Amino acid sequence: MHCVLSYPTDPNNANLRIIGTLKKDFPDVKAGFSDHVAPDDTMMTLAVAYMLGSDVIDKHFTLDKTLPGNDHYHAGDPEDFKKAIANFRWIDTVLGSGEKTVLACEQISRREARRSLVLTRDMKAGEVIKEEDLMPKRPGTGISPVYTNIVVGRKVNRDLLEDTILTWDMV
Repeated sequence: MHCVLSYPTDPNNANLRIIGTLKKDFPDVKAGFSDHVAPDDTMMTLAVAYMLGSDVIDKHFTLDKTLPGNDHYHAGDPEDFKKAIANFRWIDTVLGSGEKTVLACEQISRREARRSLVLTRDMKAGEVIKEEDLMPKRPGTGISPVYTNIVVGRKVNRDLLEDTILTWDMV
């Protein structure tokens, strides 16, 4: 358990990066953070400890920060802990899985942001496609520009207008 013996701990002295060091040096032991930093409006100290992989978080709890005693003024109250839990959930959401996949929300953007081979002039059926007859343009609904070398030298199989997005059934 990482703890700075200063009450309250100044945020500059929290040294949360030690969590990663402890996890690396002692991989078979849970690493934790005993927080004595006074709560801020966002409960960011606990959020960072969580994000850095703290397995255990210790934070004093109080119902009233103005009560006398050594712990109340740097303890968290119910509202602070609501914020902390919301932060943990948000962190889990934005961190995702670590595996790169094409998300459903990316499908349209991927299609619209990518490019296709597009004709730079009108072509008649049977004409041979030259490199200067092609230009990459959005959207990416046709033949990808990575296949330019395969398309060049092929014949168009029907009359096509300038700015036509080429598909494989056209060549």
